[in-house]
Amino acid sequence: MRILHFSDTHLGFSEYNKVDPSTGLNQRELDFYHAWQQVIESILKLQPDMVVHAGDLFHTPRPSNRAICVALEGIQQVSEAGIPWVIVSGNHETPRIRATGSIFESIALFDNVFAAYSSEYQRFRIKDVDFHCIPHCSLTEELETALATVRVEASAAQNVLVTHGAWSGGTYYGMGEFNEQRLPDIEGLLGKRFDYIALGHYHRQVDVKDNASYSGSTERTSLNEHNNSCGFLLVDIDAGQRQFHPIETRPMKRISPIDCEGLTASQIYDRLESAGTDDLSGAILSLTLENIESDTFLKLDMRRIDQYFSQTFHTEKQFIRKGTEKNAIAGYSRIEALPVEFERYLSTVTGIELDSVRLCKMGMQYLSSEE
Repeated sequence: MRILHFSDTHLGFSEYNKVDPSTGLNQRELDFYHAWQQVIESILKLQPDMVVHAGDLFHTPRPSNRAICVALEGIQQVSEAGIPWVIVSGNHETPRIRATGSIFESIALFDNVFAAYSSEYQRFRIKDVDFHCIPHCSLTEELETALATVRVEASAAQNVLVTHGAWSGGTYYGMGEFNEQRLPDIEGLLGKRFDYIALGHYHRQVDVKDNASYSGSTERTSLNEHNNSCGFLLVDIDAGQRQFHPIETRPMKRISPIDCEGLTASQIYDRLESAGTDDLSGAILSLTLENIESDTFLKLDMRRIDQYFSQTFHTEKQFIRKGTEKNAIAGYSRIEALPVEFERYLSTVTGIELDSVRLCKMGMQYLSSEE
């Protein structure tokens, strides 16, 4: 069986105030739709036996109408081509309150689409192959119950596990998100051998074991991912082969930090001018100036700095004054939706006794009520 495995498409993600002139839409949002469409076109061209999406189809539990439309159009194309599709929900799109409902209820209505999204284990038999699905589970108890429920039947020709989370069986593959699901060494825990384990959540393609892989994301959501290649995996279970197919995405670059100790503003400009090369065209760039003298920092002209990198899509500037800790940075910072910021804040709280999971759940209830 040939499986096209992809994940973490994060449809609806938007960032920076850059608008596409022809559509009036956020350009980064369109970048994610472009990546999605490339994978859909590859599916129709390669004609795999199965498609597997391992979570985070959308960036939020309440995606916009536009993000839903883009997703459903792609899913419909694959459905009409007669290619079965298995999909699990990830941590980004799983509602924090079940009464909210899930967009996956609509996705599951398509022919040839098998969706697991209710924080519980589900098994689908397709073409004599059993697909064991564990979506994101908001509570540890739900994950433990899902793992304990997995059943491998002797009548299945092959067994594929599809799940979303941070693999922590030995090496840890996580994104550092407050609500990420931590996966143990699943085979060791269950005592079962799967022919393939399709993983989602980690935004870099990596083979965790000889039969388990993250496909990576189809677009980058952070400059921390600037070295990651984006794309999908084509898996031949019978031959035991996996081939990564990269897709075209907006480049992300990070210039090595520029040491400004003892430099005047004019000398800093000279360094920046030589750093603004043509290969940065259309890129999202991370620029860090460190060890800046305090009086020199006050003299820097931000508009002039921007001119040196006018060819980039966006330049994220970070300025570190001399004698300042590197995590105390004056520069650009991104503020996300209030629930995301609330989770991020809780992950930083130390030194007091609290049930972080319960506190997060209560907070989300209040925030959803206010929304």
